[in-house]
Amino acid sequence: RRMLDTKALSEPAMAEVLRFIDRQAPSPSRARIRFILLFVEAVGLRSAELLNAKLKDLRLEPEGWLMQIHGKGAKNRMATIPHQALAALQEYLSARGLGDIASAPEDAPLLSSTRDPLKSVGYQALYEHVKSWLSKAVAKSALPAHEQQKLPGATTHWLRHTFGTRAVARGVPLDVIQAQMGHGTIQTTASIYARAPIKRRADE
Repeated sequence: RRMLDTKALSEPAMAEVLRFIDRQAPSPSRARIRFILLFVEAVGLRSAELLNAKLKDLRLEPEGWLMQIHGKGAKNRMATIPHQALAALQEYLSARGLGDIASAPEDAPLLSSTRDPLKSVGYQALYEHVKSWLSKAVAKSALPAHEQQKLPGATTHWLRHTFGTRAVARGVPLDVIQAQMGHGTIQTTASIYARAPIKRRADE
């Protein structure tokens, strides 16, 4: 039962949540939740890593956009920033009135208060923001009953698990996932995402 109890949003669930968000009137709150969902799903950050990140942690290298992350246990790592995450960040910066990555203040937090685009937020604010939006989206969705029952418990950390689950299901090597997510050992990565290969087997 534990092996099958994955704390990740399925692709249909994520699509439903995003459709709900896109139907809402534009607001700082909507801009922020859209950024959180798309960025964390694509990069695999921990909540604390997202909260502590600043624009100056990102830089463009020959390999593409990279982000220096100050991770768990005071360990630093470099994470790649895929196109989905970069596009979400650019859109979010524009909604905050900061322009784009090139023109925004380098000390600006990646995730900001809805009232002040240059002020960071705390863990509780992030937790409640994500929980509130996900609960409302799921309640209005056409998802199957078993997903509607499970997803009201979803938190920001589920987005990190969504990244890991999708990556394993798509055949990304475990050492690559481990490095991106900052797991201490590859065994941690393998144990958390034991369910993901089931989807790959089913698809094949």
